[in-house]
Amino acid sequence: MSIKKLLLKNTFFNLSGYIYLLVASFFSVALLLRNFGRDLFGVYLFLASFVSIASIFDFGVSLATIRELSLPNATLSSKIKVWQTAFAIFIGQALLLLATFSAILLYLSVKMPLLQSIDKNILYPSIIVLVSTIFINHLNNLLLSVPQAYQRFDIYNSKTFLVGTANTILSAFLSLYTQNIFHIYLLQMVFHFLTFIYIWWFVGKIFGSSGIVPKFNSEVGKSLYNFGLKNFVGTLAGQMEAQVSKFFLGFLSTAQSITAFSIPQNIIAKTAGVVSQFAQAFFPLSSSLLEKDRISKLKKLYTSFQYLIFAGGLVALVVTYYFGHPFLTWWLKDEVVVQATFPVLQVLSFYFVLVSLTPLPTALVQSLGKPQVASFFAVLSIVLEIIGLSILVPRYSSLGAAFSFLLGALISIPPFLVYTTYLLNKKINEYQQL
Repeated sequence: MSIKKLLLKNTFFNLSGYIYLLVASFFSVALLLRNFGRDLFGVYLFLASFVSIASIFDFGVSLATIRELSLPNATLSSKIKVWQTAFAIFIGQALLLLATFSAILLYLSVKMPLLQSIDKNILYPSIIVLVSTIFINHLNNLLLSVPQAYQRFDIYNSKTFLVGTANTILSAFLSLYTQNIFHIYLLQMVFHFLTFIYIWWFVGKIFGSSGIVPKFNSEVGKSLYNFGLKNFVGTLAGQMEAQVSKFFLGFLSTAQSITAFSIPQNIIAKTAGVVSQFAQAFFPLSSSLLEKDRISKLKKLYTSFQYLIFAGGLVALVVTYYFGHPFLTWWLKDEVVVQATFPVLQVLSFYFVLVSLTPLPTALVQSLGKPQVASFFAVLSIVLEIIGLSILVPRYSSLGAAFSFLLGALISIPPFLVYTTYLLNKKINEYQQL
């Protein structure tokens, strides 16, 4: 199979899962809200969010593992050593996360007013199930690095369909019969475990029964953390970027301004997620092309798809200006909210054109062994946005927040793109001199 066909096939699997979850969430959220009621639904979302929060704290080791397993000169024995070391690290991390989030959730169950209304006979078993889910999910995140590295995105997306279905459609269906959140969380944990069993079987086929067991190697562990921590800074910056606007709008503006900004921000995030699915498939492929006779293909592939993404961003910009207002009117059915939201969406559509160009160069610099480059520009972007938010939000509210994001992108993204191209050309020259 040609490189382009392989990339497009893997992207198809990623997009299929992504779109499936969007559609499933669209219907299941409304049903869960209706069956739980606003208060219990809020508690359900709050507690469930800890699973996603905990998954961030792998300190970049899973990404480092994907890269090491994708490198073209890696032998099976070296891959097994990487896997065994990463697995040992993840077991330790999972145990630490289990203990940490158990303590956090137990503390909140006593101190947080939101959780005081929940029956303790429901709350405490729910906490046990949630921290168990955190443990299993953390191990799954590493297991999934293997099919990703081997470019088996049909296997990789099994979590999307198993856990995603449980978290949306099945949870909504179960809520028709019980409003006990413990039962919902238990259902979701079972599907996390089924995912673990399935991916464990796949990894066992790759590395064998003896190669799959954890075995820490200090040299490999140091290498994984060295790469991972450089990328982890950028991951944290990305998480901050998603939330920092709410903080400034909440303190410097009004609750309505949070709604006016959050709705278009979520639309932009979901749309940009399409490009991220492509970049997810691009990362292991780009790592596998780091050879003298193949790296030129990598540059051609990267350049052509960046132009394609840029063209898509321009199309999205035009669509927003011509159809954005009618869509918001149909969707929100609240003209006051639409009038506040649409100008923000117009500004953020320019931001989208720029930010949609970052997933591929981020994956590329990671495959080149320079994750700190993406982290530096991610941190630069969030710093610029914070400065802009502090100046513009008091004067222009939600529209000021949108311009803060746009200005941050205008300053940070173009040099990131230029420097990524420089790094790629430098690597090509290194191979040509061999």
